[in-house]
Amino acid sequence: MKLIRRLGAGLLLMVAFGSGDAAAEVKAISRANCLGFVNESITYDRPQFRSIQGSAASRHIPLGAIQPKHVLGAPNNGGFSWRFRAGDQSDPERMLVRGYHTWILNRIVHTRNTATADCSLTEW
Repeated sequence: MKLIRRLGAGLLLMVAFGSGDAAAEVKAISRANCLGFVNESITYDRPQFRSIQGSAASRHIPLGAIQPKHVLGAPNNGGFSWRFRAGDQSDPERMLVRGYHTWILNRIVHTRNTATADCSLTEW
């Protein structure tokens, strides 16, 4: 009986932590003011490049402002792809970028919020 409980507990832990590892492979990042004008939020699967259902939205807020200049969505939001990019290269002022990311992996919906005021080069 104790062996069955231990096996059951071990299986439960494997299921609980196994799905987290798979979800960790999907990245959600935002970058702001790269090269002075690139602002974007990206949801992507790395390193496997699996086709997942997902989305990315990006709010671009000028530094010091409260309201966003604009909110962008990835053109392929809700579809299947390995990468969802919401961004532009048209903002001359420095921005705060807030990203909203969702994806479905193994029938589990994952969400993540990101925010940055720099290029976030270490995230790649």
